[in-house]
Amino acid sequence: MVEEELHSTAQPSSEEPELKFHEHARDFAVQQIRDYGGRLIRESVETARSRRHALVLQKDVQYAAHRLQTEFRNRKNVLFQFLGAGLLGVFLQGFTAEMLSPDPGTWTVVVYVVIGFLGIFGVFWSLIR
Repeated sequence: MVEEELHSTAQPSSEEPELKFHEHARDFAVQQIRDYGGRLIRESVETARSRRHALVLQKDVQYAAHRLQTEFRNRKNVLFQFLGAGLLGVFLQGFTAEMLSPDPGTWTVVVYVVIGFLGIFGVFWSLIR
C-alpha cells in the first residue's frame, strides 16, 4: 500500500512540476515508513494493554504517536545538554588557565568566551525546549 502511493504521483499544483521518486529514494522512504509504523503499532498495543483495553483505540494510537515524537525530542535535548556541558567545561578550564598565565593572549581569551557562550546556549536551549 505504501509502495503504491509512492509509485503514483500526487496531483501537482499548477506551480509545481510533477516529480517521481528515484528508486533508491522510494526504497528508503518505504523502509522509514515501515520502521516508524512498526514502532507506532508496538507502542499503541503496549499503551492499550497498560490501559486494559480490549481493542487498540484511536486515543491509544494518538498517545503512542505523541510518545514517539517526545522521545525523539528528548534525545535531541540530551545531545544539546551533553555538547553544551562539554563546551562549558572547555571554557572554564581554558579561560581560567589563560587568565592565570603571565601573558594572556587576547584572541585566545575571545575564543574561550565564544566557546563559553555556545556552551551556555546549548545547555539552556535544551532546558527550555
